[in-house]
Amino acid sequence: MGDHLCLVGMMGAGKSEVGRILGKRARRPFLDTDLEIAIRAGTSVAEMFESRGEASFRRIESSLVCGLLAGPVPRVLALGGGAVADPIVRHRLRSCATVVFLDAAPAVLESRVGSGEGRPLLAGDAAAVLSRLRAARLRSYRDVADVTVDSSAGAPSVIAETVFRKWQLLGRTAEGSTPIRDACS
Repeated sequence: MGDHLCLVGMMGAGKSEVGRILGKRARRPFLDTDLEIAIRAGTSVAEMFESRGEASFRRIESSLVCGLLAGPVPRVLALGGGAVADPIVRHRLRSCATVVFLDAAPAVLESRVGSGEGRPLLAGDAAAVLSRLRAARLRSYRDVADVTVDSSAGAPSVIAETVFRKWQLLGRTAEGSTPIRDACS
């Protein structure tokens, strides 16, 4: 495990909101990788999917995540739901970060993402696609996770505090972190 704290999980699990709170709580910069990709590209993730395709987006995502994990500044990162599909990203996560899988019941995910507007992978039947994506990604989320936190119920601040306490128990908080390993560069 490394100095970075990374949140993984499905869209609607609360990674961005919980991550913002955790960043403040841990006194670390917070970065949402989907938002960062959109800022750097000057376009939305949905537009990137439409114009460049998912494969192009995933290459950009992988490069960004690996670069951030290799960086010297310990961060709280909220990764896009599909980032764990890349074996290189999974390897880097295991080597360079403490990873928290924010898991939520499928019905909760569905209620949070609604029709899926602005989420390119949810075109059509959002509930069915969410269910299929969750089933396909679950093993990868569990594979990289040091800790799993159920984000189905409770305010984001409560979930963030739960994550922070579990992180402390692992000895990886700002006060008790280990140096970022060379394997991350």
